[in-house]
Amino acid sequence: MELAGRGKTFITYILTGVSCGIVCGGAAVFFSWLTTMCDSVFHAHEKLIFLLPIAGIAVVLLYDEFRKEDDLTMDALYRHMRDGRPLSFWLAPMIAVSTCLAYLTGGSVGRVGSALQIGGCLAVLIGKKFALLRRFAPAPELLLACGIAAGFCGILNAPVAGAVFGVEVLVLSYRKWIYIFPALITSFITWGIARAAGIYYVDFHDLTTATVSTTVVLKVFVIAFAAMLIGRMYCFVRKITVKGFEALNNRYLRVIAGTVLVIALTQILGHTNCNGIGFSYVDAALDGHSATLAFLWKLMLTAFTLGCGIRGGEIAPTIFIGATGCFAAGHLIGLDPALAAAIGIVGALASVTNCPAAIFLYGLEAISLSPGMALYFFISVCMAHFLSGTGGIYSEQRAEKQILKPHLF
Repeated sequence: MELAGRGKTFITYILTGVSCGIVCGGAAVFFSWLTTMCDSVFHAHEKLIFLLPIAGIAVVLLYDEFRKEDDLTMDALYRHMRDGRPLSFWLAPMIAVSTCLAYLTGGSVGRVGSALQIGGCLAVLIGKKFALLRRFAPAPELLLACGIAAGFCGILNAPVAGAVFGVEVLVLSYRKWIYIFPALITSFITWGIARAAGIYYVDFHDLTTATVSTTVVLKVFVIAFAAMLIGRMYCFVRKITVKGFEALNNRYLRVIAGTVLVIALTQILGHTNCNGIGFSYVDAALDGHSATLAFLWKLMLTAFTLGCGIRGGEIAPTIFIGATGCFAAGHLIGLDPALAAAIGIVGALASVTNCPAAIFLYGLEAISLSPGMALYFFISVCMAHFLSGTGGIYSEQRAEKQILKPHLF
């Protein structure tokens, strides 16, 4: 009987991983291509930014029309997994349309979080079909882990980190790592679909080596602490910005006010390098040259865009502010700015996602595989995770249940 039970579990994992890889992975790769095209169109026609208020009104109208606002967020995935609350079918298309409209008109949003929602929502729909098989029906958290893994890999092109993130972000207290197996299947199918489709990804592998010395290690600790502070600052600014916009009782007034602020700030800057995906600055930072205050502009643009009601992800903006903010900090303490930028990416991400293992692997997959950088990434994610407290960009995430998570900030 025990052997039969293991066989049933094995078949369930295989079916779930493959199905989510094909459906969720395919959707995530298509979404990556679509948002890249929208971002390219905007930067080729920068006056589209003056249509941002109209795009914002359209997003609010769509969300008001189809379902309650709370049913169409990342937190809906957590509530579905934990409480069994139904997940709206409209989550996936609404977040896709909203993010594409934001990119097309110069809004400052991410797309990883959007892809996570799309992948998770589609995985739950797959689960409903599996329910017909009864014996092989997967658990809700398994479905979400695979769907989220597909979303992460489909945007960031990091299959191993995506699989770990899919399990870790659900905060299962590291007790259900067996879900890594189907999540890896999903991630690598997603990765294969992206390669077969010839999807372009930003390559961060500019920094391939790093010298290990006592002096550098001490400076890395300082930069890791700065990355943690940058991540916490991002979460704090996002929170107070949302509260500020909530002072306007009308959602349409909020989105008009926020988008007008985005347009005004963009005009003050005189360029759109911080709008949209904005990874050209990240590439520049990892190459050793970037604008010193770019992280502040990106932080404000993202806070205004997301705070006023436009939808999108928050991981890409975190990568931006972590890289450019720590690039500036590296200059101040005499550390190679490119090295500081790389450490800043993983540190800021670990601070806001509460996923240190996945972010460490992401650093290795996406930035550098050198032994020296592995040491520095490990220092950065550990400091950021342990010192950042239990908050993050996902309000329904139960980070307080994680081990080694003191309440310091």
